Amino acid sequence: MKNRYLHSESPNQFQKTYFHIHMALGVLIFLFLSFTVAPSYAKDSVLKQLEREFKEIVTTVRPDVVKVLATAHTTTPYPENMGKMEMTHQHISSGIILDNKGHIVTTTFDMAPNKIEVIINNNKKLPAEIVGVDKLTDLVVLKIQNKLPRRVKSGDSSTIDTGSWVFTVGSTQGNHPVVSFGIVSGREILPEHPCDELLKINAPVSPGNSGGAIVNTSGEIVGMILAVLTQPNEQFSISPQFQIPIWNTHKITFAIPIETVEKVAKDIIKYGKVPRGWLGVEIETSNFGVHVTNVIENSPAHKNGILPRDIILEFNKRPVKNYVDLLRCVGRSSPNTEVIIKIHRNGSEQNHTIKLGER
Repeated sequence: MKNRYLHSESPNQFQKTYFHIHMALGVLIFLFLSFTVAPSYAKDSVLKQLEREFKEIVTTVRPDVVKVLATAHTTTPYPENMGKMEMTHQHISSGIILDNKGHIVTTTFDMAPNKIEVIINNNKKLPAEIVGVDKLTDLVVLKIQNKLPRRVKSGDSSTIDTGSWVFTVGSTQGNHPVVSFGIVSGREILPEHPCDELLKINAPVSPGNSGGAIVNTSGEIVGMILAVLTQPNEQFSISPQFQIPIWNTHKITFAIPIETVEKVAKDIIKYGKVPRGWLGVEIETSNFGVHVTNVIENSPAHKNGILPRDIILEFNKRPVKNYVDLLRCVGRSSPNTEVIIKIHRNGSEQNHTIKLGER
């Protein structure tokens, strides 16, 4: 009998442990009941608290998001000298205030505007001019004469990944912003925007919200709405040879990280453009790698021994598998930067040190 509690506790210890377990279970049951079967006012207090937090974030960010109106006037002559027809096309988008010097960043326009206006939070309309455009990221920097202080700080977009909660704040028709709430699905590189991974967000976005802000739950701007893709997921078949895609309302929002936005904008403000590297090769992609089909004469690649039929394997020790990979690596490098290109030629691998030109 003396070994009865050899692998357990003494009777007194057992009673104490039993009591502590019951106390812990009681606390857990109390907490469970508090959040499940408590009176409705208890639930309302939690929801009200969340609502207050959401409202505070939106109210804080709203002044930093503006409406951008780009207007293009075109004149088309009627046949046989019957006069001219004037047409007006207006592009509505959103923008984010960059600094207190009047710089605003937005997305590119679908036409060449004759006039650009910015509507700030108090519905005041201000004229704006284009400082510069970067077509590789679809970003435009505007300048107004008024000084508009930026109230919201930028966050760290690297902390935003699958499962993160974010707000979208944009501008559209009317006097109030369009706000939505969604979840980040991850990151993805689009062929049209190869320079950076974009945030993929499952959140409803209205027309005109392009250029709006992506905000984390701390109230920091972590990205800018860049594109909204709608893809057909069903097809209506009349015959095997004739199918009509049916476009549904499911849309995917892509946002460019705020670090990229600010870097591109800084270069545009300083240089009027974004200086990007240039290699000088034409390529095609196959299952075996990136094949050089042509080398432009007097280009950096030509001057440093890259030949047609070479296979590019790495860019600065980073694997290159397709056109987007190479364009991304070269486009993110500055002109006059020395890089190491690893190629495969005649059964062997070679490294070439190349000083990039300017795109």
